Amino acid sequence: MERYDDDIDDDDIEVIFEPKGFLEEAPGRKSSMRAMSFVALLASIMFGTISLLLSEVDTQQTGIFLTFGFLLAAFAPKALQKFAETRV
Repeated sequence: MERYDDDIDDDDIEVIFEPKGFLEEAPGRKSSMRAMSFVALLASIMFGTISLLLSEVDTQQTGIFLTFGFLLAAFAPKALQKFAETRV
């Protein structure tokens, strides 16, 4: 039997709009991808700050590479996951 929009119960609506936690994909489901992205973002902020505070040119250049690497690690996997999970 096919299910149409008219068949949605009030219980289904409560499940859809239930609030999620900070690192959760769905209520009660922890997301390791979100945790990894958050840690990589914090690492990029840390390396960016350190590279700005150090005065040596070689150290600043390495810090810039590390900062952009961690920024890429923070945002690219989640974007690729969304792209991979889309239905064609």
